Amino acid sequence: MRIGILTLPFNNNYGGYLQAYALMTVLKNLGQDVELIYRKHNKRPLSLRVKYFLKTFIKCCIGRKHGRLLLDQDKELREKGVNIMPFVDTYISPKTKQLFSTKTLGKLCNNRYDAIIVGSDQVWRSDYVPNIQNFFLNFIHNDKIIKISYAASFGERKPKYTEEERIECGQLIQLFDHVSLREDSGLCVIKDFGWKTKCSPQIVLDPTMLLDKAHYERFFTQNGSNGEYVCTYLLDDNSITNDLTEKIVKTLNIPKVSILDEKNWKKSTYKMPSIEYWLQRIHDAKFVVTDSFHGTVFCILFNVPFIVYNNQGRGSDRFLTLLGHFGLEERLVSDVSKIDKLMRSDILWEETNLKIQNKKKESLSYLYSSIIG
Repeated sequence: MRIGILTLPFNNNYGGYLQAYALMTVLKNLGQDVELIYRKHNKRPLSLRVKYFLKTFIKCCIGRKHGRLLLDQDKELREKGVNIMPFVDTYISPKTKQLFSTKTLGKLCNNRYDAIIVGSDQVWRSDYVPNIQNFFLNFIHNDKIIKISYAASFGERKPKYTEEERIECGQLIQLFDHVSLREDSGLCVIKDFGWKTKCSPQIVLDPTMLLDKAHYERFFTQNGSNGEYVCTYLLDDNSITNDLTEKIVKTLNIPKVSILDEKNWKKSTYKMPSIEYWLQRIHDAKFVVTDSFHGTVFCILFNVPFIVYNNQGRGSDRFLTLLGHFGLEERLVSDVSKIDKLMRSDILWEETNLKIQNKKKESLSYLYSSIIG
């Protein structure tokens, strides 16, 4: 079967890349012919590009520091992610050409695939994608194409859809043959929006958890460390995360190793570490402090003790189902008040791993039945 996967536009996000890789790999292992539908963010308007060029040109003429004269989103992405791109180019493959609009999606996809899978990650979060209707497959007019969502996420309990988006996407979701979500809160969103589906939506694991620990360990390029460090992977550094980390470092009496330079990583000139480095730093750590969904996923997969900071701005609902699957809800914290207790309580990894395997079987069975019937 020829399957296209439509996921979030790439943006140097480790979890975004790894979930796309994982879903492609699982489907390939099931004997499917898989391709990533390479939807990019819409091109910047001509007026914005002209304004940027003039502003930058003036800076150049008067000898002030400036960026490149012409805006190039793909070049910016690849320069910042220069250490990530070898993994992306090698393993997230094949991909279509870059697609910047509904029209180009429709022209390419309508006679190309037997099935299209939307997912995973926050593909149904309207402020994260270039056109939310695209991620409900409004560009598909071929009734023979099987429409599937796998572990789709709204990202938050009350997603910010306009009334027009809510109505149109509600009509489009009725055309899906199979609907699965990543979070329990997604079921509430569908109910609150008054949407109807052909079949009951299912909750499934993020695709990164469909591959086992050993699969990811083969990407490690360095000798394993002794693990005597606290690893931080924080997308939004603040005083609370600093206090949490400081408390844990002091309790364990070991140094901190940050995957990202938390003060500078959002700057355009920063070079992101490789995916292989990201995976191994989490894997080898004695303890992890993170506010990332996929940072949490890999702590669980690698059996590394962790806490996850309840990052409200990025959507805390994403963590509740994930941690709830494995009885780890207490690992989600908002301040330092529970740290002492958490540091004294061991995670029962044998029990957790059994739960992972059971949920993995359910999710793989759902995915297989969705595409095979």
